[in-house]
Amino acid sequence: MTDPVPQAEILVVEDDAATRVYVAGLLQQQGYRVVAAGSGADALVAARRGQPDLILLDVMLPDADGFEICRQLQAHELTRRIPVIFLTAKGDEPEIVRGFESGGVDYIVKPFAVAVLLARVGTHATLSQLSRGLHTALDERSERLEQANRRLRALNVEMATLEERQRRQLAQQLHDTTIQDLVLARILVEGNQDLSLRRDQLLALLARATKQLRFLVFELSPPLLREGGLHQALAWLTEHVRAQWGLEVAYEPSGEPPALADAQAVTLFQGARELLINVAKHAEATRALLQVDWDGEVVRISVSDDGRGFGPDGPAPAEAMPALGVDGLSGGFGLYSLRSRLELLGGWLEVGNARQRGAEARIGIRVGTGATQADDR
Repeated sequence: MTDPVPQAEILVVEDDAATRVYVAGLLQQQGYRVVAAGSGADALVAARRGQPDLILLDVMLPDADGFEICRQLQAHELTRRIPVIFLTAKGDEPEIVRGFESGGVDYIVKPFAVAVLLARVGTHATLSQLSRGLHTALDERSERLEQANRRLRALNVEMATLEERQRRQLAQQLHDTTIQDLVLARILVEGNQDLSLRRDQLLALLARATKQLRFLVFELSPPLLREGGLHQALAWLTEHVRAQWGLEVAYEPSGEPPALADAQAVTLFQGARELLINVAKHAEATRALLQVDWDGEVVRISVSDDGRGFGPDGPAPAEAMPALGVDGLSGGFGLYSLRSRLELLGGWLEVGNARQRGAEARIGIRVGTGATQADDR
């Protein structure tokens, strides 16, 4: 005899009241939870409401035959996975075939032996619970995959929008700085005055335009990341921020990170740049500290400042992060988008107020993995 399945629920559908009570009593003695119905209509209602692990279904019912009820169970979303064992008085081949064709998984011929009934119920109740657990796990995994796909689609749209915004801002920046200097230089060259008198002014304009173009080229594709690594690129960044924005930035590296993948190195550099420019433009700070740490597994970058912080409520919640977006030197990705990009690379972003004054932001990437590890933050 098969051991009863713990907490399995059986729906017994039988028009004969004596047989219904007898079968229900046998199953309850074995530890099953039992629901009983005396008609096809009641069976459909009970099955959809309780979604039992197994249904014992009489072939002959007062309002419908069991085969039709089984087909209706198979057609409904809530009951299509519930196995059905037919209770039949005939047990001949045509009826058994009809039972399997309508969706039944087994049959028991009346009058039945108790041992046979309990063995078949135990087997199919066990299979039903295992199947239900597998389907639940698959449904949960499918939902997680669908959520990930939705997030990726949204991120693709966001990145396309940001790239277009970057192109517009880059064009505006070129127009407002380099192109203006070159236009002014052309006006001076085409003027009627002696060029020797304008030599110093022309050289200053050309030098400034060249410097601006070098900055833009570095931001678009930082050569120091490939040639000198993350430390050298961040050291250049602190000097650039100091010269461009007048913000005193101290740089404190600790540990030499390994050779990072291009996507990781660029994202960390861009993240540090976004955070520093955010401080320079919005924090009303006079000083900032850029720290880099490598512990053998995780590269961490933190940016702290002595500015006004994020307000009296402490660290900014995740849902508020879109409001903390920044422009950056040539468009920026915003803190929310930066966090999304970091998470795709196995990293994270945290922002909040410093202990005494100002704000602190931390980004990190676990080298060699694609999953965020909150315990290592």
